[in-house]
Amino acid sequence: MQYRSFVTDTIGAADDGDIVEFLGAVTDVRRMISNLTLPVARKRGISERALGIIVLVYAGLDRPGLLIEYLNVLPSTVSSDVNKLVDAGLLRRKLSPADRRVSRLEVTRKGIAAQQESLRQLHAAFRARSAGVSLDELHACIATLRKLGGEPQPSVPNPLREAGTTD
Repeated sequence: MQYRSFVTDTIGAADDGDIVEFLGAVTDVRRMISNLTLPVARKRGISERALGIIVLVYAGLDRPGLLIEYLNVLPSTVSSDVNKLVDAGLLRRKLSPADRRVSRLEVTRKGIAAQQESLRQLHAAFRARSAGVSLDELHACIATLRKLGGEPQPSVPNPLREAGTTD
């Protein structure tokens, strides 16, 4: 007997084949992002995850504990990546004025340049691939992905958006 599970919601029943197609589509997008960001990271002698850490710190996840929680990795992983980013001049550690025992991370100008280069690569590819996709369709896709991910609101602040706006 073949096992079939179903997820039922307002659009009807999704079977295992739908889930596999969804996972394939998400993996394809992740692979595209990786193909565009990895050269930027390699150019700076860091990992793709380390480049992602720059983006996260810029967005406000400025303490190692927040990065560990968000990335769901071991503390030693974040510590190693942060040390490499500091050594490369892409991040700096700054003591918190409120509690001198707390170290905060800050993106340097060099780190911002790496982030901007990565965003330019992603933007160019995104523009080319999204021809014919309306802004409403894009926003619906984002909302759907958030709903499927269990995060109806962004889990990381978007410093490129003003608080309270979605457009």
